[in-house]
Amino acid sequence: MKIFRIISVITMFLSSLLLAEGRLLKHIDFESSSQFQVWPADSVVELDDENPKEGKTAIVFTPDNNFVAYFYTPVTSGHEYQLKFWLRMEGKPIPRCSVSAAYAKDGGGNGSAGRQSFSLADLAPADNQWHECSVTFQAPDDAVRAQVMFDIYRSNVTVFIDDARFYDKNMPAAESVAKDTKNSSGELIKSVVFDNSKGLFIWPSEEKFAFRKPESEDGRAALVITPANSYSVYFYQKLAPGKHTVEFDWQALEKPIPRCAFILFYTSPGGKRGDLGNTTVPLADLGEADGAWKHAVVPLVVPEGVGEACQVMLALWRTNTTVQIADLKIYREKE
Repeated sequence: MKIFRIISVITMFLSSLLLAEGRLLKHIDFESSSQFQVWPADSVVELDDENPKEGKTAIVFTPDNNFVAYFYTPVTSGHEYQLKFWLRMEGKPIPRCSVSAAYAKDGGGNGSAGRQSFSLADLAPADNQWHECSVTFQAPDDAVRAQVMFDIYRSNVTVFIDDARFYDKNMPAAESVAKDTKNSSGELIKSVVFDNSKGLFIWPSEEKFAFRKPESEDGRAALVITPANSYSVYFYQKLAPGKHTVEFDWQALEKPIPRCAFILFYTSPGGKRGDLGNTTVPLADLGEADGAWKHAVVPLVVPEGVGEACQVMLALWRTNTTVQIADLKIYREKE
């Protein structure tokens, strides 16, 4: 009985830890203006590369160039949402400079279900240093959507914002699949770790590969494709006719558009690419895009008459969301 109670307490404790931060719904790193919208619509977004908190750039608002940066997200009535971000201010802003949420009813406009706002001056000192800020919103009754805004319109001082994350605190954090997960029992014939570009090709050719180092000892080296730096990656592999399985890990926070896909082209000797067919599987069909690592399993049958090299492609050009790919492996299955 004591053991059962101890296990129950541990389970409740671990569950509370998962809920403490909640489910990550949106991440804006301000590396590109394609991650958010602006008002007025003709505003010119300035991304500062001299002193960002994270990554390469932070968004900057000045008295001469100020606007509202915002994004939309579905919400659930009664749920608590947390917005975390880094803030740096060169002086004390006027009260109207804020972070806010305008809630909409089903079929209603922005604010039809209420509004909440937090003045930047109350969130951090104006000392020109980076400070991590956090505000909590609670979705009102009848709210189905929120417009979350960095409302720095008509700012009287220069304000920098970086690395914004939006969580649903009523949902548990998404859990990633274990590294080195394997489904196939076949013979391993190809392994790509994605820690460098050796053996890989890129299209469009003028784009540049982006790789992420493992964040921990059990982490993954990964290929990173973003809306601001999108491309397709491919390599060539000799595959004998018969059954094969391709497996890889992938991660995205938002559902990739259908054109974001794994593709394997079957080509005859001297023929045009894919003249014997192809296997195409959109990433969105391989699991839920919730910010956790997913393990993709793609079974395929290589046709007779295939040439010496099949083109294996991760087609992510013009992606709508940041996608990471890790640990791609190809297995030949027993017939």
